[in-house]
Amino acid sequence: MSIFLRIWLAFAVVLMLGAYFTINLLQEQIKPSVKQAIEDTLADNANIMATLLAKDIAQVSTAEFRQQMQSVWQRQLAAQIWQYQKQHITEHLYITDAQGVVLYDSLGKAVGQDFSRWNDVRRTLSGRYGARTTRLEPNNEASSTMYVAAPIIYQGRLVGVLTLSKESQSLQPFIEQAQQEMLQRGLLVVLLALILSALVAWWLRQGIYKVAQYARQVTRPHQSLEFWAAKELNSLVAAIDQLRTDLEGKHYIERYVHTLTHELKSPLTSIKACAELLQEELASKDRQRFSRTISQQTQKLQQLVDRLLVLARLEQRAPLERQHVDLLSVMQHILDHQQARISTKKLSVTLNIASHTMIYAEQFWLEQAITNIIDNALDFSPVHGALNIYTQAQENGLMLVIENKGTPVPDYALAHIFDRFYSLARPDSQQKSTGLGLTLVNEVMQQHQGQVSVTNIEEGVRVVLTFSHPPKVATR
Repeated sequence: MSIFLRIWLAFAVVLMLGAYFTINLLQEQIKPSVKQAIEDTLADNANIMATLLAKDIAQVSTAEFRQQMQSVWQRQLAAQIWQYQKQHITEHLYITDAQGVVLYDSLGKAVGQDFSRWNDVRRTLSGRYGARTTRLEPNNEASSTMYVAAPIIYQGRLVGVLTLSKESQSLQPFIEQAQQEMLQRGLLVVLLALILSALVAWWLRQGIYKVAQYARQVTRPHQSLEFWAAKELNSLVAAIDQLRTDLEGKHYIERYVHTLTHELKSPLTSIKACAELLQEELASKDRQRFSRTISQQTQKLQQLVDRLLVLARLEQRAPLERQHVDLLSVMQHILDHQQARISTKKLSVTLNIASHTMIYAEQFWLEQAITNIIDNALDFSPVHGALNIYTQAQENGLMLVIENKGTPVPDYALAHIFDRFYSLARPDSQQKSTGLGLTLVNEVMQQHQGQVSVTNIEEGVRVVLTFSHPPKVATR
């Protein structure tokens, strides 16, 4: 079972149990609450009627009074109380004298009976608040009736007791309606809570899933992950980032030690062999050849170490100090440094870059990348060849294109041209480079959110640097 279902089911069980007990408790409270409200109303009505009846207490036993009261109880009502239609008066009335003997009963059953033993009459006659609830049928709870009494006082003397009664059955529609509405709203709240809890559980599951994916990419460069209002998940991501940094540092050192050992082995072997041969008696021509080999291999080692140091610095991914760089000035500066090689090969160089074309980049790394491309272009260009450099605007960026007329890249090499230490033999010397130049170019472009591509064209090779940010053209 997934963590999403586990969290949601656990929350659902707790919510359902809590809702059941809460709704059940509240529904149980509805009945006494309604009864308290009804008792309050009966107490008000009884005292009002007792006050109005006080001076006419002597008329209570007459036929005329009974007829008038009978017309009251038979009165037809058309009261719309919320969703309940009330058509008849559901209260009943009886009146006793000062001894508790019934003088009048709206039901016509208790006249002449002694009610002084009932709490409503007895307590009222003793000067206290009188009320009681009695079941008309002992085994039937629905037959319970509420009685509330008020003293009849005339000229400062207690002359009788007036009691109003109301059957519980008349209250039941209101109780059932309140319970039904509470149940419906409670179920609606529970349903909304279940949906909300499902969304929260799903959000948590997605967060955990993203962290898991993030952890699986621990050995690959990727953007940091951050969660809104999820401190614990952010702490976990920070811990993974720290682990990734530690692992990268360890792996980085191991990889470079292994690579450096492998790449240094061949030049050192060659230098060692030449050095041993130079200790013997050799002809001047051979001695010069071996000395030249030692110099070339030493230079290769120096280039390898220098390139590795530069690439290592770049791959540490320190924040770039980017600024708006004039691309034309950068290209002119690089070509000036390469002027000796350009002149030696009698190359024709065409530079077609608009003045003040600005690129948002770190100038040092931009120069490193372009210099490596120009180095390769010069290495593979024949004498009297051509070098063509220009820019092309794109909707979302700028392309810097460097083309040289010369030997194309073999098809089998195009897929590996950016691999570390992969190199092709130069046409002039048949020697290979360190194989780190285009690797560095690719890394520089990635850190600038750009791309580099190498393709063969007619009689040459085209290298395209695509910068994702549009250039800013400054005008004077």
